[in-house]
Amino acid sequence: MPNKIWVLNMDDFMFKDKAFYALKKHSLKYIQILKPNDIAIVSPLVEKDKDFIDYTARIKKFTNKEWLLSPAKQEEGKTLVESIAQDKELLQKIKKLCKNDYVMIPLIYSDGFAKLSKKASNNLLNNAIAVSKANDKLLFKKLCKKFDIQTIQPAVQSEKNRKTRILRFLNFNETYLLRRPFSAGGYGNTKGKLFDLLKKMRQYHKEGDFYIEPFKEIYKTLGTLCMLKDDGVHFAGIDCQIVHKEAWEGCFFPFKKLDKDILQEVEDKTMQLASYYYSKGVRGQINFDWAIRIKNGKLLVRALECNSRYNGFGLCLRLASALGIPKEKLHFYLDTNIPLPAKLTTKKLISQIEKINKSLKYNGGIILTSSIKDGRAGFCFMAENEKDVKELRSKFKKTVFA
Repeated sequence: MPNKIWVLNMDDFMFKDKAFYALKKHSLKYIQILKPNDIAIVSPLVEKDKDFIDYTARIKKFTNKEWLLSPAKQEEGKTLVESIAQDKELLQKIKKLCKNDYVMIPLIYSDGFAKLSKKASNNLLNNAIAVSKANDKLLFKKLCKKFDIQTIQPAVQSEKNRKTRILRFLNFNETYLLRRPFSAGGYGNTKGKLFDLLKKMRQYHKEGDFYIEPFKEIYKTLGTLCMLKDDGVHFAGIDCQIVHKEAWEGCFFPFKKLDKDILQEVEDKTMQLASYYYSKGVRGQINFDWAIRIKNGKLLVRALECNSRYNGFGLCLRLASALGIPKEKLHFYLDTNIPLPAKLTTKKLISQIEKINKSLKYNGGIILTSSIKDGRAGFCFMAENEKDVKELRSKFKKTVFA
C-alpha cells in the first residue's frame, strides 16, 4: 500500500463565498486523516495552532520530519490546488515523492485536482466529472427518482442569471430551505419564510445556482459511508448526525436505535447508489445523508444528499487506530462544536484530556479534533461500547468544566 500525500482542498467543496473562510478555519483538522508515513499539503492561509499540530503528530506517530507542506502563496481567487500547481519547488517535491511510492490524494477529487495530478505524474485514477455529478444535490435527487428512492423535492430551482423555475405552488406562511446544489457542511443552507429569503435569493441568483425546498421536520438524520475501492464497494456503517440550525456539527456511531427494517432499507439504498457511482468510475469514500421522518405514525426514509469526499465519519475511522480500537468494535461520539471555559488554551486542554486517557481502565479515549477557535473545539469520544463512550463524555465535563 503506497504512502499518501494528502491535499487538504477544503475550498473545492465549499461555495466560493465560504471557501476561503472554511479553508482558513477548518481544513487543519483533516491532518488527522494521515497515517504515520503520510504527508499533508495545506493552504498557507490556514490558521496553524502549533500545539494542535504537535499533538496530532504525537498521537498519530508521524515519521516524516517535514510532513506538513504548503505552497509559498495562495492569491485571492486561486484555489489550493491551483496554488500548488504554480509553486515550482513544491511541485517538483511532489513529483519526486510520487516516484518513490507516494500517491497524492485530495479530500475531494475536483477537476482542478485532476489537472494537478497529471502535472505531478501522480498515479491516482478517479473520475472528476462523475465525482462532480455525485456532489450535485439536484442531480442526486434526479438519480434517486430513477431508482425509485424518495427525496424531498425542490419547489423552486434557479441557475445563475437564468429565469427561475417555479416547480410547485408556494405558500408564504410555510418555512423553506434555501440551498446551493454544491456546498458542504450546511454552509449553503438558509432556513426561513419566503419573504425573509427574497434578499438572499437575489444574492444567490447573481453568484450561482440555488433551489428552495419545503422545510420538513426530521426525526433523525442518518449518515452512511461506503469505501469505493478497486475491488468493489464496502459498506462501513450507519451513524446518527448532530445537526444544529441546518448545519452538521457531528455524529455518533454505530446507530441501531430504529427498527431493523428501516436500517436495512437505508443500507440497501446506500449500496444501490454507491454501486451506481462505482460503475461511473468514482473511487474513495462516499457518504449519503438520510432523513427519517414520521408521517401518520410511520417511519419514512428520505434521501437527502450525496458527498463524494472525506467527512467526519471517515475521520473517526482513521482516529480509531490511534487508540488501538478495532473497527468492528468501534463506538464513537464526535462533536465538532463544544463550548469551552474562557481563557482555556489548546495546550491546557490537551493536558486535561491526556490525563483522562491515562486514567482509563478500558480501551478508548478522548481525541481533540481541532484547535480552540472562538471559545469552541471539536472532540471525538471513542471506546468499544456505548457505556464507556458515555462515561468518557461525563469525565470530560467534570474535568474541563471543574
